[in-house]
Amino acid sequence: MLNPEITRNLEEAYDHLHEALRISIESVLADKSLKTPIGEAWEQFLGRFFRMIRAEGKEHKLNLLSLISFQKVWK
Repeated sequence: MLNPEITRNLEEAYDHLHEALRISIESVLADKSLKTPIGEAWEQFLGRFFRMIRAEGKEHKLNLLSLISFQKVWK
C-alpha cells in the first residue's frame, strides 16, 4: 500500500509547480524580455530535480526513473 505521505507531498509539489508555471506564463506574456531568465530558472530547477533523483538513486541503489513509464507520462 502506498504511503499517504508520498501522495500528499507529491500533490503539494504539483500545486506549487502549477502556480510557478502560471506565474511564468503570465510574466512572459506581460514582458517578452523575461523569456530567457524564466527559461533559465526552469532549466535550473529541472536540472537540480533530475540530479537529485540520480544522486539519491545512486546512494540507495534504486533508480527511481526506472519505475516510471515515460510513455504513460507523455500521454
